[in-house]
Amino acid sequence: MISVVICSVDEAKFQAVSEQYRRALGKEPYEIICVRHAQSMCDGYNQGLDASQGDIVLFSHDDIEIWTPEFIPRLKRHLETFDVIGVAGTELLVQPGWIAAGPPHVFGQVMHGKSAGPFYLMLYGLRARVVPGIQAMDGLFLAFRRSAIAQLRWDAQTFTRFHCYDIDCTYRAYKMGLRLGVALDLPLLHMSGGAFDATWEQQAALLIQKHGIGKYMPPPFPRICAMYTSKTEAMAAMERVCATLP
Repeated sequence: MISVVICSVDEAKFQAVSEQYRRALGKEPYEIICVRHAQSMCDGYNQGLDASQGDIVLFSHDDIEIWTPEFIPRLKRHLETFDVIGVAGTELLVQPGWIAAGPPHVFGQVMHGKSAGPFYLMLYGLRARVVPGIQAMDGLFLAFRRSAIAQLRWDAQTFTRFHCYDIDCTYRAYKMGLRLGVALDLPLLHMSGGAFDATWEQQAALLIQKHGIGKYMPPPFPRICAMYTSKTEAMAAMERVCATLP
């Protein structure tokens, strides 16, 4: 079984993302767990983990669309080799923002924008359909073998808000010797770019203190690689990227 854990206080968003997963998972046995009363993302994800039964556990934002035509076979194939799969991350964590190390250490392709467009394709780094040796990943979508996340859990004592939970968990997974991979053949639309506000800075300071990494500074390289006005065109562009990868 596949368990999907989503923290959401917005019923419309939850219903929309649930429909995305219902279509993507198809006939695969699954459950979708909505955590509505979470003190933090870590707290909510631990609640969802404790309520879940799947041998694969997905942790997902409530503002994504799944644009992968072969979601299940691709995801399962990757989890035969890896303990944790994400869609964007770094092989060198130097600051609280996973992207800070820059090329050639960051990987992923993610489309950003609202569901009606326009769409902005972020190509962080392309090496293979799935890139090994990853140290930390973005939390918009993370897939774990149950055995891996059961060991790790989410650090709700340190990260009491909704930031840095993802970097902490995946970096701890790396330091434990688990196998992390960024999959570039799982195209997603993310309808948020994140918020680097005062709350994020406070949580980032805790991450720095916990893991001994550097202070965050914005990366000096461009992130937007292409813009599309049509969803069909944007989806096709991401699949073309997949087709070029070994």
